[in-house]
Amino acid sequence: MDKIIIQDFEVYAYHGVAPEEKAMGQMFLVCLEIGADLEDAACMDRLDLTVNYSKVCSVAEEILTGSKCDLLEAAALAVIRGVFERFPKVLQAKVQLKKPWAPMGRHLKYAAVEMERARKNEPEGI
Repeated sequence: MDKIIIQDFEVYAYHGVAPEEKAMGQMFLVCLEIGADLEDAACMDRLDLTVNYSKVCSVAEEILTGSKCDLLEAAALAVIRGVFERFPKVLQAKVQLKKPWAPMGRHLKYAAVEMERARKNEPEGI
C-alpha cells in the first residue's frame, strides 16, 4: 500500500489530565501515516486523485483544537476517525501524538501514543 507521511506537525492544544494543561495548553507534535492507493495520482500527476496533505493537516488541527481530552489516546483516535470521515480514499491511518515535556515529574523528550486503524466496510466500525 502506498503511504503519505507527515512528520512532527505542530499543533497547540489543550489535552491532559492536569487542570493547568487544559487551561494553559501546550504544543503537540503529530505524525500521520496515511495508507491509500496513490497510483492514479502519480501516473496522472493530479492533486484531485490523491489525499491532499495540507487538508489532512487542517483536519487534524481542527480536531485537536476543537476539544479538550484527558488522554492522548482519545485525541489520537478522534484524529483517525476524522481522517476516515473526510477522506474516502484513505484505507489506513496511523497517528502518533507526541506531548513534549509531559508533566510527569521526570526529564523526558516527550510522551506519546500511537494508534493505527484500517478502514472497515461497516460505518460504525471506524
